[in-house]
Amino acid sequence: MREESSSTKGFMILSLAGILAKLLSALYVPLLNQIIGAEGVGIYARSYDIFIFVYAIASMGCQPAVAKIVSEIRAVGNEEDAIKALKVSRRVYAIIGGGLTVLLMILAFPIAHAADISSSAYAIFALAPSIVLTAVLSSYRGYFQGRNEMTSIAVSQVLEQILNVAISLLFAFILVQISLPLGSAGGTVGTSVGALIACFYLIHIYDKKEYEEQILKMPKPEKRVSIDTILRKLVRYGLPITLSAGIQNFGGLVDMVNVNGRLLHAGFTSVEADTLYGLLYNYKVLLSVPLIIVTALGTTILPRVSKAAYLRDRKEIKSSLNFALRLTLSITIPAAVGLAVLSDDVYKLLYGGIEGSNLMVYGSFIVIFMAVSQIQGVVLQGISQFYPMLISFTIGIVLKIIANFIFVGIPNINIMGVLIGNFLCYAVPTIINAIIIKRHAKIHVPLIGNIVKPLIASAFMALAIIGLKNPINLILTFTGTNRIIVFIYTMVLIGVGGLVYFIIMVMLGGIRKRDIDSVSTKVYKLLPRFIRKKLK
Repeated sequence: MREESSSTKGFMILSLAGILAKLLSALYVPLLNQIIGAEGVGIYARSYDIFIFVYAIASMGCQPAVAKIVSEIRAVGNEEDAIKALKVSRRVYAIIGGGLTVLLMILAFPIAHAADISSSAYAIFALAPSIVLTAVLSSYRGYFQGRNEMTSIAVSQVLEQILNVAISLLFAFILVQISLPLGSAGGTVGTSVGALIACFYLIHIYDKKEYEEQILKMPKPEKRVSIDTILRKLVRYGLPITLSAGIQNFGGLVDMVNVNGRLLHAGFTSVEADTLYGLLYNYKVLLSVPLIIVTALGTTILPRVSKAAYLRDRKEIKSSLNFALRLTLSITIPAAVGLAVLSDDVYKLLYGGIEGSNLMVYGSFIVIFMAVSQIQGVVLQGISQFYPMLISFTIGIVLKIIANFIFVGIPNINIMGVLIGNFLCYAVPTIINAIIIKRHAKIHVPLIGNIVKPLIASAFMALAIIGLKNPINLILTFTGTNRIIVFIYTMVLIGVGGLVYFIIMVMLGGIRKRDIDSVSTKVYKLLPRFIRKKLK
């Protein structure tokens, strides 16, 4: 219970930070749309897909690998070598990130030309410096994650996103006056600045907490961990995680190259293809909002699972997986239903129209598979089943490539075909990962059992939203709408839907008293009496 409470509090801190960061991102996209237009966002999105792939190679394996090493070393009380792990990883990833930064800057224009997206070349070049900065930043975040100190990570994320949004919009506005490709490049400048300042912040916190001074007062560990051992573990853990992250983010490159080519094949012009890709990017941004919470959850449970696996505590691994999946499904199922039911309203609020909202109506449910496969991936990392995980995600990407090639090239389906590819990309690995976990960890957590209650509660939530939405829309046909009115009634619908979901979940036993207490006992006391009576 104590471990679960600690995980829940860490999860809540990171979730709040993630939500705030994503709200800033959600604000950023429509503002960027206003500055550079849908075509410009399409150019920007393609450059970002390339960046994310290179970033995955440089950094995405870093944070979980460092966190896993640090949590294992600290599991036996060795704080001194946990700090050594940070220093070694920081040096290694700075070299890797620096090399990839130089390479991406040199190859920015050839890559853009080869992929038939020459207009994105400036944006790719502008994103390159952020590779080395995020690599170093990830090593510090991995160290703090391994220590289960989530507040520092959370603050760094919010700080990074604030600077990213503000500076990117400023440079987009300035540079779009020269040309649209330069304006799209300007929209990426804040990525490097935000990462740099976030890195300085974590270095400041590291020095302020005096970790190195504290170990001088501790007894020397009986068994030391050598630099060679840390390097071997960085390769052993980091390489498969990096490959896995690279493969998953290769999906973005698949969308960029495969989708663009198939849209042109289907008879769309280059400008129309850019616009459709911009609509796909808007959909991806919204779909990623619930995943911020799932990412926060994965960040908090990785050290817990890694420690349990190191100590061969199978009971704790099962408890962590069950806790994570139950929470994941309780968040993503209502999020998917809510995004589908409120798609038009959310698009009006953020993008000023409903163009592209049909992508959300049909594709919102994919977030459930994305989230579950992400949590399964974290657990597989924790129990060191890296390569089976790598195989499952590779199969998903192959299916995505095939589906995109077939369906996006059909004129009547066009960009909607990406949804079919995305479904296969995440649903199939979800099934495979469940089999791997059951076989290697001897653990079976019933997905169906964790789905039923959130699904029932989400159905009631949808009925409540629709029941309230229709009369509101009728009134608005006479009064007219603007952004402020849309914001108010959308927030009311979200609030009512969330309240109905919470009440039904409490009545079904999907939310329990200990779940509330693990966050804060004060929250339980603030609940209405009739809800407290229903909590078990």
